[in-house]
Amino acid sequence: MIKRRLLVTSLAALALLVIGACGSSSTSGGGGVIKVGITGPFTGPYADPGSAIRNAGELAIEDINAAGGINGRMLQAVAQDDACDAQQGTQAAEKLLTLGIVAIVGGYCSGASIPESDILHRSGDLPFITAASSNPKFTEQGYDNVFRMVSRDDAEAPADVSFMKDWLKAKSIAIMHDNTTYAKGVADSAKTAAAAAGVTVTYFDAITPGQKDYTAALVKVGTTHPDVLFYTGYYPEFGLLAKEYVALSPSYKLNGDSACADPSVIKVAGAAVTNPGITINTLPTTQFIHNAKNDKLVSSYKSKYGKEPGDYSSYEYDGMMVLAQALKDNGGKTEAKSLNAAIHKVQIADGTTGNIAFDNKGDRPTPQFLAVHAVGNPPQFQPIAIRKSGTWVASS
Repeated sequence: MIKRRLLVTSLAALALLVIGACGSSSTSGGGGVIKVGITGPFTGPYADPGSAIRNAGELAIEDINAAGGINGRMLQAVAQDDACDAQQGTQAAEKLLTLGIVAIVGGYCSGASIPESDILHRSGDLPFITAASSNPKFTEQGYDNVFRMVSRDDAEAPADVSFMKDWLKAKSIAIMHDNTTYAKGVADSAKTAAAAAGVTVTYFDAITPGQKDYTAALVKVGTTHPDVLFYTGYYPEFGLLAKEYVALSPSYKLNGDSACADPSVIKVAGAAVTNPGITINTLPTTQFIHNAKNDKLVSSYKSKYGKEPGDYSSYEYDGMMVLAQALKDNGGKTEAKSLNAAIHKVQIADGTTGNIAFDNKGDRPTPQFLAVHAVGNPPQFQPIAIRKSGTWVASS
């Protein structure tokens, strides 16, 4: 009896998923709203950037609808919290399918976005455009339905290493990560890039996210005598590392990766982040993009939500615009196969994040990178260098 109940329950759940997937893949441009999923961490330690992604997606949908929607049909955002967790991400994607979405535009942590992409792939190849998930695996799975708005870790890490070698004059580096999919991926790529660049790696280890003191780890790094400590994890831990780094005043410099440049790091680190020994490598995130479209986005975001947008708000906004353009190019049809093909063909010359196009894997082919540090009281991040044609030059 128990086995029969389990079988009936499983079949019912499967039927619900199939109904959800079929309901989200209308092949006509008929009436009714077009539902678009947004995933990300809306609770927990990464809620600030996750909520900023959700807000930007909803703002983009408002702008799309104000301009007439898709052949007269309105878009509707449907958000699900994945908490940067693989299991919760899977559940979020499954829930969105039952709600009749046609695609997901969102994602912050690769560790949640990758399993979410598996669910969409197995459920009819519904498109997934990620705003921030950068682990190479996301677009290396052979899926035709995945697209990435930001650079990949295996492109970013070599740029990070070249900054430490060429700008910070490091001959040796320590690499610290937090064992998350994103951070470990960057750390592994950085280790490989360091070997190729002739930079010695004196230390390679992880800390546990969420702890209240990393002094012992910083002291241990010091015993290996690196020129720079490169931290590849997220901003809450980097903020605490920055405070303890300043208190210890070690001989090495501290450099963070793009997940450390979130404005929320200043909430954790305070004035410590302005120490001249602290720098961060990042891509041109919202706070560092200056063009008319992004300025309008920032103004609209602050007006609607009463605060500054997050690092990846511009990438989420552009991702939603990509989906809207593909829907229009596809004659308003939401059937997954033709919609994926339309996304692959999208070319936007003047997005908030610049030119937008995708290669055959779903990646943007020409990423850019910045190096920043914090100045002022209250602290604000300021670009100090930009990478052009493989070379770091002073930011104008």
